[in-house]
Amino acid sequence: MSVEKDPAIGSLTPGSLCHNIYTELYNRFFNAQDRRDDEHPWGVEEGNETSIRLHNTAYGFAAAIAGAVGGDGSSEGGILIEYLRKSGGDMSGLLRAHYGFEAGAENRTLLMAYAREDGAGVRFTEDIDVRGGILLSGHRVLCYDPQGGRIVLSAAGLDLGDTLLTSRSSVLIGDTDSGVRIAPTGISIGGNEVFHGGNSNRSDADWTMRDAKVAGTLSVAGAVELSGTLRALHGVELGLDGRRMLLLRGEELSAVCHLSFGEGYGMRMGGVTVLGGLPDGAVQLSGAGGSLLLGGERTGRIRLLSGLMDTDNSYMLLSPHGEASFPGSLTVCHNFGEVLLSSYRTDSEDEGVTIHKRLRLGSDAGAYLCAEDGGAALYGVFTRTLPDSGTVERTALGTRIGYRYSAADTIGEETPAGILTVDTDAVAVLFEKPVRSGRSFEIAASATRLMDGILYLSEGLFLSAAADGITHYGNTYLTGDVSSVRFTPGLAGTGWAVQRSGTTGNVIATFDELTVRKRMRVYELEIQRADVVGGALWISHSFRGDEVERIL
Repeated sequence: MSVEKDPAIGSLTPGSLCHNIYTELYNRFFNAQDRRDDEHPWGVEEGNETSIRLHNTAYGFAAAIAGAVGGDGSSEGGILIEYLRKSGGDMSGLLRAHYGFEAGAENRTLLMAYAREDGAGVRFTEDIDVRGGILLSGHRVLCYDPQGGRIVLSAAGLDLGDTLLTSRSSVLIGDTDSGVRIAPTGISIGGNEVFHGGNSNRSDADWTMRDAKVAGTLSVAGAVELSGTLRALHGVELGLDGRRMLLLRGEELSAVCHLSFGEGYGMRMGGVTVLGGLPDGAVQLSGAGGSLLLGGERTGRIRLLSGLMDTDNSYMLLSPHGEASFPGSLTVCHNFGEVLLSSYRTDSEDEGVTIHKRLRLGSDAGAYLCAEDGGAALYGVFTRTLPDSGTVERTALGTRIGYRYSAADTIGEETPAGILTVDTDAVAVLFEKPVRSGRSFEIAASATRLMDGILYLSEGLFLSAAADGITHYGNTYLTGDVSSVRFTPGLAGTGWAVQRSGTTGNVIATFDELTVRKRMRVYELEIQRADVVGGALWISHSFRGDEVERIL
């Protein structure tokens, strides 16, 4: 190969400016060429002479660009070598940004410098993680104690000025055991609550006692907490916001509110849960050992507002709009009679619906389908009006379809063949449309059959369609005349014919020409000849041969 790759390419530092420019230029030069294939025998492929030239050209451009940027002709230098790459890198000098600065991570600004009318400032948009302390004027005034979980404020004094000091918890002055704790609920010293004019002998003061008897009415404005049993043997009224919601009197518990049960709880009868809450918001309604009855004497109707599912929640048995599905089985009977319809399943290949009686069409008096003698039968009514009396006759007729053994189609005793049979009570079968068969039409127990282009009368006698006519196999016996489509007798007639004379009973054949290749036997020969002269006069010469001799 006369072209060699520039050895300087191998010495380029990966990731350098010149190496990046060279790689980008070569890929673009290479992708701009046609690839070598059967239609482009001079195309480019990696490693051939054209590819090496592209390598050298890309390197020449890259070296010129990288060196020209710095102005010193060096392929590895240039002024760009001192710039920080967009993809990141280390800085070796001072970073100044006197006209604005932003810093962040994962494309989010965390720190930014901004200007305002009275000066400038630094804004932090996220949390500030300080591992040490915070210095103010060189003094460490604030730090965090990770072991105690406390913030330590270190200064000679803390002056809040007019600032209000608030806390949602408590403020402790001194030790925990003997100090003073100021909390939103009160003030305690050494763990003992301090009573004062604001919390003693008032409606909001808390007291502790052992026993108490109230002769009049006990009115409690707040909540009542009982640690023992609540007895109310003379009636109970419960409510909320001054509204009575639950009333117990006599033998009746009246509620004018919603009853809410948690998961696993509900209503019980005789220790059995008859109405309970289940996981996922389900509700179970069941009997207490007996039947579960829906409706009664005063129930107008039961309306289904949601679908009725099976126990596995896989199939909807009955939808609110009447759609039904019975994936297990189905049995139908009428007025407690015998089974009329049922479903069955042996396996995935043998499953379906069984009609045990009749399948009526149109109405309960219409035609019907039923099983009969191992096949299917269709019964209908034949109606006709008698022309003489006008009486309307109705006769029930049936048509049966089934299968039976066919000895003619059986190959051997181990391979019996069956045929489809159609039997009807009608006198004939009329097809209003053409009847077609994929193979042939046959007559049972006979050799007569019709196939494509062939009519078999017996095994050796049949008619076959030829290219321009019909081929007869076997002898042909005719009881009538044979002629062309158009035939007129006489000298000036047309066509041909073999006919029996109605007068004499003789058979007369009329042809234009007759050729006998071998012997012709004639018992009586009559020859006629007609000449036409001038188109007006016919001269006929005839003779009759009474005897014929053979001349050697």
